[in-house]
Amino acid sequence: MNKILLFLTPMFLFATPEETLLKMTLDQKIGQLFMAPACPLREEDHFADWQKLLNDYHIGNAIVKQSDPMSQVKFLNRLQNESEIPLLVSGDAEWGLAMRMSDTIAYPRNMTLGAIQNTQLIYELGREIGRQAKLVGIHMNLAPVADVNNNPRNPVIHMRSFGEDPQRVAACVSAFTKGLQSNGTLACAKHFPGHGDTNVDSHRDLPVIRHRLERLESVEFIPFKQAIADGIGALMTAHLYVPAIDPVYPTSLSVSCIKLARENLRFEGLIVSDALNMKAVSDRYSPEEVALFARKAGCDLLLYGDHIAPNIDQIIRHVIPRAFIALKIAYLSRELSLAELDKSVLRILRAKEKIERQVSLENLMEALHSAEAVLLKKRLFQEAVTLIGKASFPIPENTAYLSFGDNDRLGSLFKNVSVETAEKVVIAIHQKEALTGEVQSLIDSLGEKAIVCLFATPYAVKPAHTLLLGYENDPDAQEAVLNVLLGKEEAKGNIPVHGQDF
Repeated sequence: MNKILLFLTPMFLFATPEETLLKMTLDQKIGQLFMAPACPLREEDHFADWQKLLNDYHIGNAIVKQSDPMSQVKFLNRLQNESEIPLLVSGDAEWGLAMRMSDTIAYPRNMTLGAIQNTQLIYELGREIGRQAKLVGIHMNLAPVADVNNNPRNPVIHMRSFGEDPQRVAACVSAFTKGLQSNGTLACAKHFPGHGDTNVDSHRDLPVIRHRLERLESVEFIPFKQAIADGIGALMTAHLYVPAIDPVYPTSLSVSCIKLARENLRFEGLIVSDALNMKAVSDRYSPEEVALFARKAGCDLLLYGDHIAPNIDQIIRHVIPRAFIALKIAYLSRELSLAELDKSVLRILRAKEKIERQVSLENLMEALHSAEAVLLKKRLFQEAVTLIGKASFPIPENTAYLSFGDNDRLGSLFKNVSVETAEKVVIAIHQKEALTGEVQSLIDSLGEKAIVCLFATPYAVKPAHTLLLGYENDPDAQEAVLNVLLGKEEAKGNIPVHGQDF
């Protein structure tokens, strides 16, 4: 009990991080390196597992998965009460809390945001997501994605990127970062040194990037450099094999890679590994080796995350304990530097210095769904709508409507006009897969009569006289495109990548 009381308040009984560090045991210091998955919707045995993590391994950080707002706040409040030192809680909220949490607002993906010309709106989005994160006990958002998506076949970044132009991505990263951190929420740019030019998902295997360092510096590094210049709190490393950086180890486990961030890019904040249970590294090394290599490389926070129950249990009950023991042996034998451990722990404690342990449930749902938050989503989708080709709006009254794909919200708003007699034909494509050869042939046959409205990835763009891009099959995206069709709004967006041919 006395041990818990020693660190009970958010300011560690008003001690400075430096003073707190001096009081810590080796086990407590090692525990501060780990970030484990916390899943509020799971049963009490998950909470019991977390109690063991806290009591036996002094785990200092959590990443939230599988939750709704009320369940998450209750769960995190319980965890914080059990923890010696306040837990630094992170979450994946790239496009809002809805990325990992039900009953919350799903904002546009980064690719959609990349079409918006007014970056002040992206700042406002970052600020709003930061506000919502604090309401549910999240202190660090593992965002923004700073990857330049210059590979259309990228299976894992894709719509998570702001686009393919490094300078444009950097501007969006900058705006989002400044907005997020203006509310006291830490931002974390990912995935350094750049996961955009890959065609392999690092959750499944190790992607290979064979670019020379000069190319990486002129393209991939640009958004990360901007984020660092803006004072971003954290960088996340990627699981990539980049021979120009390290011919042996994945970048997440590479001394050379993290040295680039620290010395070349002059980053002084937290360095977070991508999830160390991902197959890109876990298929190649044991849990002990992964943890040792990550620490030798210079990762401050060793992240382990999953949302599948058996995988979560494996991480908490087996992987983290094995990694913890391996690190302790390495520190006791001086294989790992105790001085470097203190540097990392001090960075982590400084990040925790002003965080709040307990979060209120009062009016939580109303606060998360404020009128301003809802209107911001609508405005973002409206500003992203992009016109390719020439067209005049509003559309004529004699316009036919055809829809391909699921979740169409527009059909009931159009009159029943036949394609043969129509002056114009609006063709709504609601999923990339719906743009089949047969549908494309129909579009081609209609020629200038066709107005194609695409509610899917801009990489699905194919030739048409008039294209309106809504980017996502969200009701607000459909409403935004309809506003342009009816002449209520202008299409102000600019496509952030090259599609098929335009």
